[in-house]
Amino acid sequence: MLLSAFPVPQPRLPFGTLGAEIAIGATFLIHIVVVGFILGAAGITPFMELAGRRRGGDERCLRYARSLSHSILYLYSFGATWAVFAVVLLTGLYGRLIGTLLNLLLLPLTIAFASFFVGVPLLLVYVYRWDKMPPRLHLAVGFAFAAIQFLFLFMIVQLDSYALTPGTAVSAAHAMFSPSYPWLLLHYAGGTLSWSALFLAAVAVWRGRRAKSDAEVVFQRWAARVNFAIGSIFLLAQPITGFLLAGTIKTSAPGVFDNLFIFGSGSMFIGQVVLLAVVVLGSNLVFWLHNQENPEGGLAATLTVVALLGMAGTALPASIIPPQVVLLRYVALLIAFLATAANLVLYIRSLRGSGLTTPRLTPAAGRAIVMVGLAAAVLSIYMGVIKENSKLPCGIDQTTGQSACLLSLHQSTQNFDAAPGVLP
Repeated sequence: MLLSAFPVPQPRLPFGTLGAEIAIGATFLIHIVVVGFILGAAGITPFMELAGRRRGGDERCLRYARSLSHSILYLYSFGATWAVFAVVLLTGLYGRLIGTLLNLLLLPLTIAFASFFVGVPLLLVYVYRWDKMPPRLHLAVGFAFAAIQFLFLFMIVQLDSYALTPGTAVSAAHAMFSPSYPWLLLHYAGGTLSWSALFLAAVAVWRGRRAKSDAEVVFQRWAARVNFAIGSIFLLAQPITGFLLAGTIKTSAPGVFDNLFIFGSGSMFIGQVVLLAVVVLGSNLVFWLHNQENPEGGLAATLTVVALLGMAGTALPASIIPPQVVLLRYVALLIAFLATAANLVLYIRSLRGSGLTTPRLTPAAGRAIVMVGLAAAVLSIYMGVIKENSKLPCGIDQTTGQSACLLSLHQSTQNFDAAPGVLP
C-alpha cells in the first residue's frame, strides 16, 4: 500500500499463526460485505417507495421498500462494529502508516465518519415514522439517507484509489484526486448495486419456497423478478468501468498493474472469469426460461447461445490466444455482454406486460436465480481480494529477472520512518 509514494519500506508484521494481513483482511472483508449490501439496499429502497407512491400506493412496492429499510437497520450497527475491529487492528499494527494516511486524507475521512451522525438519525426516522409523516417528506428522508451513504462511499474510495495509484508526490491534493478515483468509484457503486439486488432476488426465491400462503408466494416471485432485473442492469456497466479502471492503473501505477494481471493476482483471474461466466450465463438462462413460452422465446435462446460462445472465447487460455491477438478476448467479452443486454431488454419487456402479475416461476428459473445471486456476491468479494492483493510489494527482481517480493521479511519488519512533516 502506497509503496511508490514513500522512499522507505512499509511494515508487514506477522503475529502468531494468523498473520497481520489475514487478521486485518478478514475483519475488513466482513465489514465491506455488510456495508456493500447496505449501500445497495439504500440505493434501491427510496426509488422503490417512489414507484409505489406514484402508482397510487402499490402495496408490493411499498412493502418491498419497507422490508428492505428494516434490513438496513438490522445490519447497520453490525457492519460498523466490524469496521471498528479492523481499524483498531490496523492502528495497533501499522500505527505510523495510519498516521500518514490520516494526515493526507484528513478532510475526506472526517466527512466520511461524520456522515454516521447524520445517517443514523435519518435511518431511524425513515423506518419508524413510515406511516406517521407526509409521504413526500418521508421520501425526502429516504433519499437523504441514501445520499449520505453514498457520500461515505465517495470519501472512502479516495483512500482506496490513492492506495492503488498514489503517484509520485505525497500531498493531500494528489491523494484526493487520484487517477483511478472516478473509475474505481463507478465500479464500486455499480458493483454494489448489482450484487446486492441479485442476492436479494435469490433471497426472494428462497422465501417464496418457504411461504405458506399463495399471496406470499406471488409477492416473493414478483420481488425476485424485479430484483433480478435491477441487478442485471447494473451488471452490464461493470466491464466498461473495469476496463477503464485497469487502463488507468496500467498508466499510473505499472507495478500494481503487473501484480494485478501477472504476478500476485494473475492466477486468481481464472477464478474471477469462472464466477463472471456463472453470473452472465446464469442471467441469460433466467431470461430465456422466463420468455421460452412467449413469442420472443426463440430470440432469447439464440442470445443465450451467443453469450455462451462469447464467455467461452473470453475464458480461452493464453496458450491458445497469441499475444498479438489478445484483443479477441475483449471482443468476445463485449459480444457476451451485448447479447446479455439484448436478452435483458426482452426480459424487462415481459415484466412490464403480464409477467409481473402471473405467479409462474419455474423451478429451473428459481434455481438459476439463486445460483446467480450467490455467485454475484462471491464475485464481488473475490474481486476485492484480487485488488488488495495487487498492492503487495512484489514485482520483477532486477538481478534475476524473476517474479519476487521486493522486500524480504527482515526488511519489511524494520521501523517505518515517514518523511519529515508527513506525520501529525
